[in-house]
Amino acid sequence: MISLNTQQLETLASYIRGGASDASQALSTWLGRHVHVSLEQLKQVSLETATELLGPADAIVCACCMRVSGGISGQMLLGFDDKCGLELCDMLLTRESRSEFWGEIEISAATETTNIVGCAFLNSLALVFPVADSYEEADRLALDRSWLPTPPAFIRDFAASIMQFALTDQVCEFETVLVANAQFSADNMPIAWRLLLIPDAQVLDHLARNLR
Repeated sequence: MISLNTQQLETLASYIRGGASDASQALSTWLGRHVHVSLEQLKQVSLETATELLGPADAIVCACCMRVSGGISGQMLLGFDDKCGLELCDMLLTRESRSEFWGEIEISAATETTNIVGCAFLNSLALVFPVADSYEEADRLALDRSWLPTPPAFIRDFAASIMQFALTDQVCEFETVLVANAQFSADNMPIAWRLLLIPDAQVLDHLARNLR
């Protein structure tokens, strides 16, 4: 089993905090209000625990899932229940009345928000790659610094089903998974969105071997 030690987790957390700062600025501009994104936790958890990160297994929740490939590969999920997700859409669409269902416009607003916050995090995380001991090694690894995010996909399902989908790659190789869990507030009021960053197995291996 591949594990990061305490120092490696703290080093990685510093990059993720940089991503949270960038995401805060991007979302504040996008939503037209002060938004703060903070890293709640970064740790390796059991697969069983990971499946509950979006809520009770049988709870119906929504998630915008963005697959990332390249030097940084894995899953990014922005998760929320119907109420909080639709409130996000109302913020963006400056509606006075509340949305009551997920239509094309609401889904588009949620996925674009995920794209904005996800790319802000990825720009900071890209600084972790390459981590090399020589210029020659850095040149070789430089090609792996690229990342290719897919357009976010909107999913509404049981919380456990969404997480099982997100953890497919890790289930094949590990009994634990590295998860970064970010929380949000708008105008100093907590909002129940949850961003999960779940790197793939080869990324975890790279970090374990190279992070100082």
